[in-house]
Amino acid sequence: MKPSNPGSSSSSKKRRKTSQHVNRRNVWLLIVTTLLVVGSVFMFTPPQEKINQGLDIQGGLSVVLTAKGEDGAAVSAEDMEKSRAIIESRVNSLGASEATVALQSTDQVLVQIPGLSDTEEALATIGKTGKLEFARLDSFTDEAVRTKIETGQYMEQESVTDAMGNRFPTSEQKLTLHVDEGTYTPIVTGDDIERVTVGQASEASTDYAVNLKLDSEGASAFAQATKELAPTKGQIVIILDGVVQSAPAVQGEIPNGDVSITGGYTLDEAKSMQTVLESGSLPVSFEFAQSQTVGPTLGQDALASGVLVAGIGLALVMLYLLLFYHGLGFITAAAMAVFAALYLGILATLSHFGLFSLSLAGIAGIVLTIGMAADSSILTLERFREEIRMGRSVRAASKTGVRHGIMTSIDADLVTLVSALTLFLLASASVKGFGLTLALGILCDIAMMLLFKAPLIRLLAPRAIAKHPGFWGVSDSQNAAPYFDGEKQLAEGEKLRGRFIKRDFDILGLRKYFLTAACIVVAAIAIIVGVRGINFGIEFIGGTSIAFHDTGDVSIEQVRDAFGEAGEPDAVVQTTVTDGEEGFLVRTTSTSAEDATAVANDVADTFGWSTSGFEVTTIGPDWGASVIQSSILAFVVSLVLIIGYISIRFRDYKMGVTAVVALLHDLVIVFGVYAILGHEVTPNTIAALLTILGYSLYDTVVVFHRINENMKSDSVKCTFMSMANHSVNEVLIRSLNTSITSLIPVVAMLLFGGETLKDFALAMTIGLVTGCYSSIAIATPLYAIWKTREDRFAKLQKKYGTGVQRFFLNKLPMAAKAEAAASEHGQAVVAEGATQAAETGETNHKKKGK
Repeated sequence: MKPSNPGSSSSSKKRRKTSQHVNRRNVWLLIVTTLLVVGSVFMFTPPQEKINQGLDIQGGLSVVLTAKGEDGAAVSAEDMEKSRAIIESRVNSLGASEATVALQSTDQVLVQIPGLSDTEEALATIGKTGKLEFARLDSFTDEAVRTKIETGQYMEQESVTDAMGNRFPTSEQKLTLHVDEGTYTPIVTGDDIERVTVGQASEASTDYAVNLKLDSEGASAFAQATKELAPTKGQIVIILDGVVQSAPAVQGEIPNGDVSITGGYTLDEAKSMQTVLESGSLPVSFEFAQSQTVGPTLGQDALASGVLVAGIGLALVMLYLLLFYHGLGFITAAAMAVFAALYLGILATLSHFGLFSLSLAGIAGIVLTIGMAADSSILTLERFREEIRMGRSVRAASKTGVRHGIMTSIDADLVTLVSALTLFLLASASVKGFGLTLALGILCDIAMMLLFKAPLIRLLAPRAIAKHPGFWGVSDSQNAAPYFDGEKQLAEGEKLRGRFIKRDFDILGLRKYFLTAACIVVAAIAIIVGVRGINFGIEFIGGTSIAFHDTGDVSIEQVRDAFGEAGEPDAVVQTTVTDGEEGFLVRTTSTSAEDATAVANDVADTFGWSTSGFEVTTIGPDWGASVIQSSILAFVVSLVLIIGYISIRFRDYKMGVTAVVALLHDLVIVFGVYAILGHEVTPNTIAALLTILGYSLYDTVVVFHRINENMKSDSVKCTFMSMANHSVNEVLIRSLNTSITSLIPVVAMLLFGGETLKDFALAMTIGLVTGCYSSIAIATPLYAIWKTREDRFAKLQKKYGTGVQRFFLNKLPMAAKAEAAASEHGQAVVAEGATQAAETGETNHKKKGK
């Protein structure tokens, strides 16, 4: 009988306590996740009602505003473009972040606001000139106006009339006094405003005030005026768009530039004024021309088919994961469900506060984040299985493997987040919506991994997974562990089975071919694009708008087909309702009103419509110069920030530069395919390109993260090129699986989705393939070539040669010099490159550290 060991017993108790503490923490994390998921489901159910939809999905209000020049003078193109940008800013402030604002003819602005049906509400905000002025009452030259202001006759009591014709006053008042410009002297104007806020007029009041903070120049002028008026309680008149808002008496000097506008405003009225003042004043005034309710550009049939195809694609993805990862595939499926619930919950919450509207660009962001969530899950599973192959127990691998996998995913997520936030903050139009949905999805992905994926695997590992390795898909890794660990060697002719790479592929050995092919392809595309150009859609170059009225039971798909037969296959078709009359609003790329009229006549003849029942109008691009410039600026800034972030995170700017080079390669390839096929580049294409940006970055960072991890050791016994090749092989299965799982729903959409979704799906398909390829065949070779020139790695290359050494069962054949030294001691050595020797396990290997 052995004597008891008090120290061993104490250590065992301490380990049990630690294990119990960790288990409790994991259980609590899963409880928190469950509560968040339940809350999210409550928030987004039903999603079609709880999540705001953009114009291209649900339709909305179409408003045409006509500019009025002073004394009938023509309005300049510069003033119209400035007005378009200001109106777009105001519409976005209303919460309609996916609105369309485009110039139409030479003096009109077309505004399409998703989900909005109140014309007056829209015009009350977007059509105001927004010219704010403060003037001393004693500066007014019109005595009658001055008297009305002094006696408070600048507003009237509103009234209602009942069914019997009796009029009754209401509690609301209407501002009625108009003043002519030039009959007073402004003290400060809206140009002097720094900040605008809304608050209650007083603690006891139910009315609201608009509070302004003036800049230094405005504050100085206002302080001087109030100092002079305070002794006599003189009045300062507040004028907006020529209408007197209020005329408060000055009680004392106001030196700090804090000014409050009161006028019996409701909260909505105060917020509307805030929006107008924050966006700045329009250079010209506008009047209401027409409005109509429009249907979605996608068409409900196309949208339904797209959702159905995407759903089938996701189901196929889940099936693939279950077949490849067995029981671990269930964990991935559950993680995807948790991610989806959290994501939809956040979108529904933002929609509730009017901060989000889902458009096709937003859907692109969602597609990307779903792919990234699947990617992070697959990456974690692969690292978990890899740690088991390296000889760790299932319990130990659930800690180290999951931790390494999640850290890699978070690094890749954060790089993409830098790009997403830059696009959201600096870009405009649909690019902004893409940036928002992508950023939110990344945050949900990180939360899902930390709160659900990691705790679940750690709870299941010591019991369920360890006891049933076959069901959970880790038995092949367990069986391979003795061979990877060096405890066993393969017998002659014996093959090691398992879903992992046994002998590295010589990927970087072919680097010259990969890089040469890339240069040739990019050069060829540059020539093709230079000769043939790129076919930009109506959103970029403008075109014509055709409005059909009283169209009967014709569907949107029939109209789209009719325009295709008439020579306009890329026409953008929307349903409309004007004064209760159904119709269609169609935009074509033709810039000739005569050609558009001929096409409209052909379509009208097809359906038997009256040829006098439509109007043709020349319109400007939705994506005007300012939108394109802001998007390009956001893209360039995001590239710079990506290089900066990667340089700081990995302490190597070369990683950032080569990652951006690979990304540009992918975008050039997509544009080249579009130019060759003659496909039209639309905002849907841009959304897909931005999605490709995210995929390409994610893939590249995952590879670079593994290279960085493998090269940390000072005892590396191979060249940088060989270790980079091994790192690519280590993540190759993960790269292929994530590309396959992302491609399945996109290809399904390309083959079976509606016409309006095919452009998006085409660009996505090309981008996913090139993104996976460039991370392995462009970014990594460039980085390895660049790094090899550093002194430390140049010495390794001189020592071990220029050839790429290939790992076998995670071990590297000894270098030539080491082999020579070993042979002097009488050891049997097999030269590198002898494949038979490597496969029989007779080659001396370097054991990888754990």
